[in-house]
Amino acid sequence: MTTLLQPKSMALTTNGLRLHYLDWGNTGAPPVLCVHGYTSSAQAFNTLARHFQDRFHFIAPDVRGHGESAWSPSGDYQYRDQVADVEGLVEQLGLTQCTLMGTSMGGIIAMAYAGAHPERLLRLVINDIGPDAEVGSQRITQMVGSRPEEFTTLEEAMAYRRQMSPIVANRSEEEQRELALGVLQQRPDGRWVWKMDPAYIQQRVQQGAPQRPALWPALQRLPCPTLVVWGTDSDVLSETQARRMVEVLP
Repeated sequence: MTTLLQPKSMALTTNGLRLHYLDWGNTGAPPVLCVHGYTSSAQAFNTLARHFQDRFHFIAPDVRGHGESAWSPSGDYQYRDQVADVEGLVEQLGLTQCTLMGTSMGGIIAMAYAGAHPERLLRLVINDIGPDAEVGSQRITQMVGSRPEEFTTLEEAMAYRRQMSPIVANRSEEEQRELALGVLQQRPDGRWVWKMDPAYIQQRVQQGAPQRPALWPALQRLPCPTLVVWGTDSDVLSETQARRMVEVLP
């Protein structure tokens, strides 16, 4: 098994919560801030960061309630709360300008941040998400709400993740393990449980995904080069919405 290049595990406090992030080094190179999706963690960008680490300075936070970041004691898991965390991270790290990349939920956060702080962005990458909700968002909410709460072994958890996601199944065994460790942790009794705040999951199951901010106006005003990534099999972002996004982007 090869030894994969590893980032530094870092943390800071913003909006009263400890926010964990992975720093891939190469300080002084153009910074790229990566925000993961609802079912994921900062490790989602590991392969990308390893590939381009010699050219960019990658920073990938765990969104509040995910990974190693703190759970909100008051259940503040709206997009405005997540955007405020990105604002705090950017300010504390002194990122005057950066490339911002967001996948799924992270793409909503990225678009909202871009709308509020367009002057901060050199480039924007929006991966598999649009301003309007589509059927896939509800599917993901239901999947997370009904998944097993614990597993006997990490291998059992990884097998479940492969079953639920062909994208995960197509990754190497090493990458699958790394991604699993980003979202699962071992209890003292040896069983494996999800790192995500259970109250966050329950909130979304009962109330649905948070109301999205008005993102079409944000896209219409964006001054930076923007890339929209659309997967042909996606039920989270349709081709129709992806093409509309391209049309409204200046």
